[in-house]
Amino acid sequence: MNFFTAFYLVMFFFGLFFLFIFMILHYRNKDKLYSYPKPKIIPSVSIIVPAYNEENNIAATLNALINLEYPAGKKEIIVVDDESTDKTLEIAKKFAEKYSAIKLIHKKNSGKADSVNVGIKRAKGELIAVVDADSYPNKDALLKMIGYFDEVGVAAVTSRVLVKNKENWLTKFQVMDYSIIAWTRKLLDFIDSVYVTNGPISVYRKDVLLEIGGFDKKNLTEDIEVTWNILSRGYKTRMSYSAIVYTTVPEKFTVWVKQRIRWNLGGIQTIWKYWKSIINSPNYIFGRFVIPYVTTSFILALIGLFLVIRSIWITGSYHLYSLYYAFSGYSLFKYADFNFSISLLFIFAVIFLVCGIWYYKVGFKNSETGKKGIFSILAYSFIYRAFYVIPLVLAIYKMVRGDLRWYTK
Repeated sequence: MNFFTAFYLVMFFFGLFFLFIFMILHYRNKDKLYSYPKPKIIPSVSIIVPAYNEENNIAATLNALINLEYPAGKKEIIVVDDESTDKTLEIAKKFAEKYSAIKLIHKKNSGKADSVNVGIKRAKGELIAVVDADSYPNKDALLKMIGYFDEVGVAAVTSRVLVKNKENWLTKFQVMDYSIIAWTRKLLDFIDSVYVTNGPISVYRKDVLLEIGGFDKKNLTEDIEVTWNILSRGYKTRMSYSAIVYTTVPEKFTVWVKQRIRWNLGGIQTIWKYWKSIINSPNYIFGRFVIPYVTTSFILALIGLFLVIRSIWITGSYHLYSLYYAFSGYSLFKYADFNFSISLLFIFAVIFLVCGIWYYKVGFKNSETGKKGIFSILAYSFIYRAFYVIPLVLAIYKMVRGDLRWYTK
């Protein structure tokens, strides 16, 4: 067995290992997916909306927040305008004049994380909800999240994010993507391993956010970093699968790439910042599972990219070289390398493919998308997921160059 074959086998092993963990978690907990604890008391909540150039979305977001089912007097909405250059501030002002529950802060441009931190300082609520300015929670979303805070040690609760705009092939693939991400995240909830409290809507204990110093202004994925910060201090995070929020996703491929570059950069930043927690974190699951799982995912993605490039280069060079003999009158098939022998690597590949299809079928069945055929799953796996490599490579290139900017807008 050569070196590269061994690498492939190791990758398939880890892939199957994680697939089986998630499937075991699903079948052990499938009756609990949609359950959530009813709150014993209703705490006051401050909803912070950081906004920068969101004139196309801010009105719909604020309408959704105004319509949230929550006791009168226990909900305030704080819009923090990050020096927008469009009509975001003007639209937010009209809402603040109309609704007394909405408060408006206008500040110099300093990024999303700093906007949230400014809002936290002005917040009066016991809990802090952070909502992206292009996201739209269902009316009952907040009430389906706050019951988790009755559990001792829970410091943050996140929601299930679904796609609002479904106009073209890219957004339709993202509908599938977000569904699988949310389902997988809920499965991790059953082993205390929710490692992202997403931006569309997540709720935090205010005293814990103050304890950890708020959101990291230098991290490009502040929602991931704040979650790891919380977990590294021994607190728990939860997810309510029944708390649904819709978000606007990129409709153009270039915008999608920029978004995913930021996600990859922020993920790498977070891993680098917290890797020592593998040894010294008071949260055993965070140190022994979450960090290794996320880190391994990044490493295997890079190794997979290298192996694909190597395979294309070797195979392409071989067949290109054989063309010389084909043009010289020899049969091309004598020089083409066709080997249909059953090998250990081939067996692992087939098992991984079958298990992957099974995993996605179960995930889609238990999500917004419902049942999906094999062809849809294969298209998602081999077309859409193949695009992941583009922002990953660009993110690494920008990381090496020290180019850490906000790439979405």
